Amino acid sequence: MLIADHDGLARAMLRVALHQSEREVSLLAASDHRQTLELVRYYQPAVVIIDTALPPHGALPTISGILDFAPETKILTISVGDDQTAIAALRAGAAGHVGKDIDPDELARLVGRAADGEPVVPQELLTPLLELVREVPDRGWRPLHSRLTTREWEIVDLLAQYASTRTMAERLVLSPATVYSHIKSLMRKLEVHSRPEVVAAAERLRREETLGRNRPTAVRASSPQELT
Repeated sequence: MLIADHDGLARAMLRVALHQSEREVSLLAASDHRQTLELVRYYQPAVVIIDTALPPHGALPTISGILDFAPETKILTISVGDDQTAIAALRAGAAGHVGKDIDPDELARLVGRAADGEPVVPQELLTPLLELVREVPDRGWRPLHSRLTTREWEIVDLLAQYASTRTMAERLVLSPATVYSHIKSLMRKLEVHSRPEVVAAAERLRREETLGRNRPTAVRASSPQELT
């Protein structure tokens, strides 16, 4: 497990809290973006607890880097307030958020839940998250990281509208042959055999990738760099 926080006292207090866990825990610590990514790249921790104000640019770019290096790592943000960054972190791939005023025993329990793959969302974030869900259209949005190209998602959206090959070609300013080639590529990637199946499989993929699954495997570094 890795604690990423610029505040040395906060790191020490988190260490004490996490050592109260019923599980055997190995703890690493980092104080900024660079140290965090170096440790993540080598150790591939099960959980990273990251302060939303981690230097130099906050938690969001660090979350992206963590998931590039260690896609299976679960990330919990921690802060005093800062709900907006916490929500942005959830959208970027974090598994949950906790406040720094949390009881130490509760922190250890929630970290264990995160390690087991459960989301950890405090009550105060539920309402703004529900508002975000209501704003998401059923179709037309695309994951930031996807097996499908932007053009293929455009084809998926038109297939969902029952557009013909000729109509898709006109809207996308492509030849019918190129559209047909994209459709065949979609069928191959999604392992289906018809246009309706493409739409159904793509919608499943859209939601899976938005939840942070199916990320590419990262390459482990050749040697560790001990940081505290």
